[in-house]
Amino acid sequence: MVVLQLLIGIGLLYGLLLQAWKLGRWYLLKYHSGIPEIESLRKTVLLPQKLDGTAVICGGSIAGLLAARVCSDFFKSVIIVEPEERLTGEDDSARRFGWEQEQKRTRVMQYRSLHGFLALFYKGLRELFPDLDEQCQYSDIAIYPADRNMNFAGTPIPAPVKSYGGQLPKTIRCSRAALETFMRRLVLARGSYPEITQIAGTAIGVSPNTNNPSRIGRVKIRKADGRIEELDASLVVDCTGIARAGFKWLSQSGYGSSTEVHPGRKQELSLRDAKISFNQKLQYSTLTYKVSPDIFSKLSLPNLENGFAEDNAERGRRVFGISQGNDNQVILFAGQSSDETVKFDSIHAMRELVQDLKMYKDPIPQWVFETLDILEECQPEILYSYVSCPPTTYIQYHRVESLPSNFVAIGDSTMTSKLISSQGCTKGLLGAVVLHAALSSVISHQELPADFSKRFFKDNFNKTNIYLFSVFFTDYGIPCTTPLPGEDLRSGSLIRWYLRKILILGTKDAQAARVCWDGGNGLGTSIDIFHPWLVLKVFLSTII
Repeated sequence: MVVLQLLIGIGLLYGLLLQAWKLGRWYLLKYHSGIPEIESLRKTVLLPQKLDGTAVICGGSIAGLLAARVCSDFFKSVIIVEPEERLTGEDDSARRFGWEQEQKRTRVMQYRSLHGFLALFYKGLRELFPDLDEQCQYSDIAIYPADRNMNFAGTPIPAPVKSYGGQLPKTIRCSRAALETFMRRLVLARGSYPEITQIAGTAIGVSPNTNNPSRIGRVKIRKADGRIEELDASLVVDCTGIARAGFKWLSQSGYGSSTEVHPGRKQELSLRDAKISFNQKLQYSTLTYKVSPDIFSKLSLPNLENGFAEDNAERGRRVFGISQGNDNQVILFAGQSSDETVKFDSIHAMRELVQDLKMYKDPIPQWVFETLDILEECQPEILYSYVSCPPTTYIQYHRVESLPSNFVAIGDSTMTSKLISSQGCTKGLLGAVVLHAALSSVISHQELPADFSKRFFKDNFNKTNIYLFSVFFTDYGIPCTTPLPGEDLRSGSLIRWYLRKILILGTKDAQAARVCWDGGNGLGTSIDIFHPWLVLKVFLSTII
């Protein structure tokens, strides 16, 4: 009788925990994932008359192009301020293939480096550009199932093909340079968005509206010849990336200086106190080989993407990967967090790294070494790229009180995530989606409401904070990481332990594998790993 009562009690407790988990997941999916907003992009009922004035997009890279595409639905005029003059020509905007570009963008670290894109990013692009698949085919941008061949230190985590009905969600595959060239053609060269124009120049500051200082009135532009011009602006979008120029403009113009305390809610921050950062000292190298068709046919790469991350944070959590690129390209990638400069600039250096990697159970497969041998023997043309990643930085705009009501920032201008996590473009997309939702709520065509910026940054934080905290929880486990002021590397140690257990469980358990896959593609929520049944599995696997 006692045993029966105990079992009933355990069953009731589990049922309550499961219902609480379901409610939490529903809330996070609805308000924090960005998925409902992406799925409603084409369904949005736009204003019968577009907003007066001009949306000024400062920066013409991925985030800037996405922001311009969104603003074209709502403003009569959209201007992209592009700091690299050569990119403002018609020939460059109309280029069909990204690899034909002769010069690299000088302000983007990863321009020629290995790049990955989450399934959520592709999902959003399809909603913003309805003919995306046809245009990808025209520009030779590969679309394929988003099977990133996940593994835990060499032991495979199976893709959840069955739980997705036999077909995984898709994503795109190309270099960062190819994607930007492709998107420039979509946004600027086809005539689909006549509201959008671009000018060559660098945004260097803003000035308040003379009639309403709580709004930005003009953006100051330095032209290539040194002349200073001013653009009238109804909306200013900072897409300047890790330069975070908007942060400097606002400080120089006196915005964000209030630290007034509001009863019943958390104290707001001044703009100068809103910037936080920690440094995991990550650096990585990319070797891109262009081989002949005969040599390419000899390579036995089992997947389009093949990556191995070491199960040893003490040595900087070293990673190695091999991918197939466009036009018979083979891409080698190696990364490590370290206080010292670490470069893998040759096959020899890559091989030494691979031989020294500490795997969980399965050793590095033999085909990896065979591939390195073939590449070394044939000595093909090599493109080398080295990136020393900046600190992970976040500007807490959502907590700054006196921001101008018509200013927003998207992508790296607000937060940089871990570069090898493939989250950067997804983060920029989510910012554009949040901007679309905020503009959709505007009921007057004359000007943006006084709380527009505040609402945008709050929603943007809700959608992107998971990327910040995922980096925080994992990289505090790396000894060389410089933590946030006032913290030490013990923070989040229990979460790191639990995440490692989930990954190990994912190598043999379908439920855990699905959670790992969804999280790695931007399609999950932060509560997924805490499903009561998963927690129980982790507990049992630990004690057994």
